Amino acid sequence: MIAFFSLVLVSYLVMMTVALWGWKIVRSRRLEPDPVKRVITIVVSFRNEDKVIHHLIHSLTLLDYPKENLEVIFVDDHSEDNSYNVVKSLIYDQPHFQLIMQNEHKLGKKAAITRAVEMAKGEISVTTDADCEVPVNWLQKVNDAYKNDGINMTFGGVRLKTNKSFFLFLQAIEFTSLIGSMAASLGYNSFMMGNGANLSFRKAAFQFVKGYEGNAEIASGDDEFLARKIIKSFPGSLCFINSDEAVVATRPAKSVRAFIEQRIRWAGKWKFNAFSSSGILAVYVLLVQLATVSVAISAFNVREGMFLLLAILMVKMILECWFLYKVSHFLKSGWNWVAFIVLQFIYPFYVLGIGIASQLRSYKWKGRRIWQ
Repeated sequence: MIAFFSLVLVSYLVMMTVALWGWKIVRSRRLEPDPVKRVITIVVSFRNEDKVIHHLIHSLTLLDYPKENLEVIFVDDHSEDNSYNVVKSLIYDQPHFQLIMQNEHKLGKKAAITRAVEMAKGEISVTTDADCEVPVNWLQKVNDAYKNDGINMTFGGVRLKTNKSFFLFLQAIEFTSLIGSMAASLGYNSFMMGNGANLSFRKAAFQFVKGYEGNAEIASGDDEFLARKIIKSFPGSLCFINSDEAVVATRPAKSVRAFIEQRIRWAGKWKFNAFSSSGILAVYVLLVQLATVSVAISAFNVREGMFLLLAILMVKMILECWFLYKVSHFLKSGWNWVAFIVLQFIYPFYVLGIGIASQLRSYKWKGRRIWQ
């Protein structure tokens, strides 16, 4: 059994090398400025965000993009707090901003995005989340990506806003691994995972694949399921925006419980991706973490092969550090060596725990209890 787990980790070392090369490919793709300014519609679905959404709205008012080519649609997904009135009061003097209520019998982010895209005047639809802040040149870089007529969808970098809290550094490094993996896969014109906080797509492509039809009842995955449909219909049409000026900042979970609920929600998509590359990757990641624990325990309980097992674990840590540090530097998300080392010990147990929990229990999201 230990021989099998050792082989799993060796395969992971190869995979990490591939990821590093994929990241290098992505970083080598330079965006060329496009003098043509397309009409872009920013879509923000929100629910119960009255404490944070003002940060997003302020950043949207600072965007360096022609106002005549910009539209922002806020969709209130049946908020139970004062979100609607907060947004209304903050956009009253922004003629290119509009606020609508979600249809009475429609629930969830996908339904909200669908309604906004149907109304959108823009050739390009861009989504972000209510707890985010966008950079000034964000839309300039998104627009530049569509200079290539073969591009139908883009993902951009997302970083967690951190302070000196150790828990937030742990979150930031773990989150960096998700963004880095997404970008690296796009380097090979493939797709493993995405993030809806910095996502754009051509409205025509959204309509061609019929939006979220076929997965609308699944609470999460507004980014991933749509990307899979678009890449299936338009192979090679996804790209990562290689610009630190297009990195969106989002807020971390405030507590361990909130963090776990969020990760269970994200992992809950695995059961619907069982036979896709994402589903296979999820199973592989779980297997790698199980192998890490098994090999680490075995390394301290055997004499023959102990140094080989320790060497495998050491190379694993070095490759992960190399990859995460590069991505973190690009995102400007901050780096903490102690947090990275601590994650080496707790990450395998965290992944295994979240993986199991996501398949066995419900989760709470925006005040709603979700069963999948």
